[in-house]
Amino acid sequence: MTDLDHRIGQTLRERAEGGVDTDRLLAAAVTRGRVRVRRRRTTAGTALGVVAVLGLGVAIGPVRLPDAGPDVVMPGLGLPAVAPVPVVPPRADNVPGASARPDLIGADPQVLHFGFAPDGLRYLSWSVQDGVEMARLDVAGHTVTLELSASAEALPRRAQGLPDELAPDLVTDGVFDGSVARATGPHGVRVWLRHWQPAPGVYARASAVADDDRDLFDVAAALRLDQAHRCGGPLRLTALPAGTQLRRCEVTVAPFPAAFGVQMMVSGNDLGAIQVELQYAASIVGSRSEGNRTIGGRAAYRAGGAELELLGFAKAHLTAIWMGQGYGEEAAATVLGGAQVAEYLDRPATW
Repeated sequence: MTDLDHRIGQTLRERAEGGVDTDRLLAAAVTRGRVRVRRRRTTAGTALGVVAVLGLGVAIGPVRLPDAGPDVVMPGLGLPAVAPVPVVPPRADNVPGASARPDLIGADPQVLHFGFAPDGLRYLSWSVQDGVEMARLDVAGHTVTLELSASAEALPRRAQGLPDELAPDLVTDGVFDGSVARATGPHGVRVWLRHWQPAPGVYARASAVADDDRDLFDVAAALRLDQAHRCGGPLRLTALPAGTQLRRCEVTVAPFPAAFGVQMMVSGNDLGAIQVELQYAASIVGSRSEGNRTIGGRAAYRAGGAELELLGFAKAHLTAIWMGQGYGEEAAATVLGGAQVAEYLDRPATW
């Protein structure tokens, strides 16, 4: 658990007997996340953000949607919530899957070149970055992280699903023969790691924290390489500043329908970047309606600093944050002006 996760959990516990100001909670948590984003951008060129906020798997505040089924009480918090609903990234029509074009894996942050059989697995998050496509999955109550790439070298040395505290014993250059490595993680948990090639030119790695390695093979059996999906879910970026491109896409849907988050990173070849975030929470009652800027005829708001928000989305915030060198409000306005957001954020089938 990160420090940010701990602070959110502590806030929820402290306010379990009263109402939770979700808007304020999300804003404060994301602000802390952005400090980490900037620090990581400087040292490693990567960013996490709203994922740390929404990847907790807990509901934030009292949430009840029509036809959502009976309330579920989160253990230890006493907060009513709806049970998570499975969400699948939308299909990308007329795009070949990894088996047909392994060279495309990780080449376009807008596309995932794989999917899964429809039953038995639930997406928690997915992403595309630095030549690697990733899916974090719930498998029978255990979390399995799958990474795909077009080469063994493209996979980062450390698997994304491994606990930070894990000793480097399991962090090895994988031999992609399907064998499984095992190590003991924090508090004695068992950690499993498997490298294999599900198709020629496709390199796969999966990790899990579980009693045995069964979940790794369940994910491999469910993996489908003959399909493709859009990474951004309900968000598409259609206008970028000159000389830039989309570098990263990540979507966290673990607590849906209570909340979900989309994060994209736009940059060129310099040291700066624009981070775009779509944050949705079903318990957001109201949001800002009057702006102090206009983007393409729509109201926008800049409170100060390096953040611009495009207004007018029910229960959601769409923001652009510029960081580093070379970008400012004009570039952020360009990105937000070309952003396309699904009309019904609470209906993944419409994404």
